[in-house]
This record gives sequence, C-alpha cells and structure tokens, in this order.
Amino acid sequence: MTTVSIGIPSYNEELNIKTILESVIFSNLNSIDLVEIIISDDSTDDTPIIVKQFMENHSKKIIFLHNDKRKGAANAWNNIIQNATGEIIVLYDADVMPEPNCTLELVDKINNNVGICASNPKPIADRGIPARGTIFVNEWLESVREKELSEYTVMGRALSIRSDIAKKITIPEGLIAIDLFIQSKVLGMGYDVVFNPNAIVLFKPAKTFVDFSSQVIRAINGHNQLKKLRYNIKNHLSIKTTLVEFFRVTMRNPIGALSTCLCYIMIPFYMTRIKNADSALWHTAQSTK
Repeated sequence: MTTVSIGIPSYNEELNIKTILESVIFSNLNSIDLVEIIISDDSTDDTPIIVKQFMENHSKKIIFLHNDKRKGAANAWNNIIQNATGEIIVLYDADVMPEPNCTLELVDKINNNVGICASNPKPIADRGIPARGTIFVNEWLESVREKELSEYTVMGRALSIRSDIAKKITIPEGLIAIDLFIQSKVLGMGYDVVFNPNAIVLFKPAKTFVDFSSQVIRAINGHNQLKKLRYNIKNHLSIKTTLVEFFRVTMRNPIGALSTCLCYIMIPFYMTRIKNADSALWHTAQSTK
C-alpha cells in the first residue's frame, strides 16, 4: 500500500481550512495509506485555532507548522516536503475543494517514470464578468493540457510528486511561480510530468476585476522572475496554437470569451490597486475565499 503525505500551505484561511481537511479525510483513499496531513501556516487570523480544534476531534495525524511571520508559499512548500514521510506527497491549496477521488487519481499516476501528476482545476460556476472570464481561461488551459500542446501542465492548486524527487529540490525563497519551477526541475531530472483530467479539484473563480487582474499580473511576473533567475523555461505556445485553442473554446463559451476580453482590457485600470504582485507575499484575492 502506497504511503501518502498531504501538504497544505495556508495563509489566513479561516473560512476554508476545515473544508479542505474534511475533504481530504473523508475522500476515497482505497489502496492509499494516508500517513499524515502537514499544514504549513503563516496565518494571522483564526486558522490556527480552527486547525487545533479539528486535531482534537479527529484521530488522523496532522502536523501543524505555524510561523508568526508571513514567509510565503515557497517556505511553506519547503517545510512540507522536508517533513513528509510518505512515498508520495500530494499538495493542495487551502482554498480548494478536491472531489472524492482526486487524491487517489493523483497518486495512481505516479510511477518509476512519472515524477509529477497535475490535477484538473475546475472553477465553480458563477456569474459576473470576472468569474466568467476566469472560467473561460480555465477552459482554455484545460484544452491546451488535454491536447498536450505544452509540456508544462502543472498548476499549483493541486498536484502529486514523488517524495524522493521532491526532497532533492529546494525552492528559492521569494519565488512566485513555484509550480512552474518544480515541474521544470523534475523534467530536468529526466522524469515525466503528466496531467490527469480525472483528478478534479474545485475552486472559486475571481469575482472582482481587481482579483482577476492580480492573478494575471502575478502569472506574468512569475514567468519573468524565472527568466531573470536564468531558469530555462520553454513553455510558450505559438501564436497560431494559442489562437486556434482560443477560438475553439470560444465556440463553446462565447460569453466567457467576451468576458475574458473585457477583463484584460480592464487590467491597466486596476494595476495601481494591486499590492505586491511582483512579490511572493502577494495580494490576497478576497473574492476567491
């Protein structure tokens, strides 16, 4: 039976931390030995209190690593990897809702050749221009990943990684695009990275223009940061491929496409309201909580 460690980085997740813990514990864990859940937390809200209460009411081993100062996601991922004892580490964002079979699907794809399995994040249906834009972008990304148009398929909301591989990687402090960095390292070691469309994890889409803009700007800044650090990341799609997939998804979701265009047009107007978009200590998107 495969031993598995679950890792959850968290920052001010008092509204979500109990939900993700329950989702993990009560999910389908057939053929999996869940040895521990590790939470690396920088919260200043009631997240620590909620976690400690949860630990008192459940027998599952939970390791709670709390920092009094916010140190960022890179530090949280490093802490989780260092403390994990399972053969496979499954990492979940604290504000997602994995479907019952998600952990099992992520674990089952890992083998001697596969170092990372990427999940299939799906936004919860919502109205409003920013939400529809988020949903459209996610549909476009899923289309690209399913067709294997880019070898870089991992998004940080949920993934699994072999523990022996992860422990050879140290994530630089202050790094923004952690998922892109890790998959680049794993590919560089000669292992495969796969996408499992059945490993579904739900998340709340951005409901405000400022939160949508923040996510786009951070993604761009994360890629630029890796370039400045001289990491060789070859994840760019050709303009032709990008447009073909855009129009393909537009045929299915024209309202989403229009919403996405409007959201991108609005980005310059919201840039001054976004704090720390070029920092690992980023602007927290409140509408996705």
